[in-house]
Amino acid sequence: MAFQLPNGATIQVGSEFGDEIKVTAVSNAKGAVFTCEAGHGLAVGDEVLITSGWPLINYLAARVSAVGEEDNTVTIGIIDSSDENFFPRGNGIGSLRKIEAWTLIPQITELSQSGGDQQYLQIQFLEDDRQRNLATYKAAKTQTITLAHDSSLPIYDVLKASDRRGDTLPLKMYVPKATETRYWSGTPSFDPQPTTAVNAVETVTVSFAIKSMDMAFYKDAAAKI
Repeated sequence: MAFQLPNGATIQVGSEFGDEIKVTAVSNAKGAVFTCEAGHGLAVGDEVLITSGWPLINYLAARVSAVGEEDNTVTIGIIDSSDENFFPRGNGIGSLRKIEAWTLIPQITELSQSGGDQQYLQIQFLEDDRQRNLATYKAAKTQTITLAHDSSLPIYDVLKASDRRGDTLPLKMYVPKATETRYWSGTPSFDPQPTTAVNAVETVTVSFAIKSMDMAFYKDAAAKI
């Protein structure tokens, strides 16, 4: 058992991408193998944004852990697609896009999250004197980042352009005290108009509608796994 403070953590947004690489097959395995088009150019350690017919990994950002030079395969070791009930065979096709550059979200003053809570259906049988809860679905999740206003920051242009286009962007958070990098994705809604109050630092907010169903975690010691 371990726990850490998030102090010193940084959050970056994917801001430059390679061409879309078509994926023609994905294996059902612990360490999913993606069959890609020839000349994909990916290497071990590359960070990619995944699109897939499997909702559980659609829009997941992760790292390439192995590359097959002869058969154009790319392994993403963190993905366990072995359960065919959740990953129906033959339905994982989609694409990979290499994340070629990241832009820092600096001067973060607050990080908050809403949604994601489990919803329930209440039922009661005749013989019951207490209702029962049946889990139905989990609510959509939104993450809001507040940062000190500085219109010259490079992240402003990235967020404004992505907001206009409705892009889904990968996010990367490094937590030094946990020696851990985390990846997820979301669609940003950015308001560049600062909140102003006397004797308070002006701030702006960006809200991400979370798109990835999961989050990828990489410990420093296993950075290339």
